[in-house]
Amino acid sequence: MLDFEQVSLVQPATLVTIATETVLKDSIVTLLKNLKVKSYTITEVSGEGRCPRLVEVASEDGGETTTETRVETHTATPVEIRAIVSQDLSNVILYTLKEYQHEFAIVAYRQAVEALGEY
Repeated sequence: MLDFEQVSLVQPATLVTIATETVLKDSIVTLLKNLKVKSYTITEVSGEGRCPRLVEVASEDGGETTTETRVETHTATPVEIRAIVSQDLSNVILYTLKEYQHEFAIVAYRQAVEALGEY
């Protein structure tokens, strides 16, 4: 008979959730595949909210060009991508996604979870 108190059915893992514009879907899937993520889900979602988008704006003042980073908001978030990965891999994913914020509306977060299998 199986003693459930001595057998761990689940392993610690990290759930990464990415809500973004549909145009980024293929790029994010490519990122996950390149990182050897075992599985992920993609869901078309609807809702309302404000996704920050970092925008660099150049301006001239007295012949000198300066650049500043400003936050714009974008209300469309039609795709949600989720993957269960290791903590280390979640760091790589989130770091890479940060670069997308300069051009696209994207919200990404992670949560500690327990899952069947190894990640």
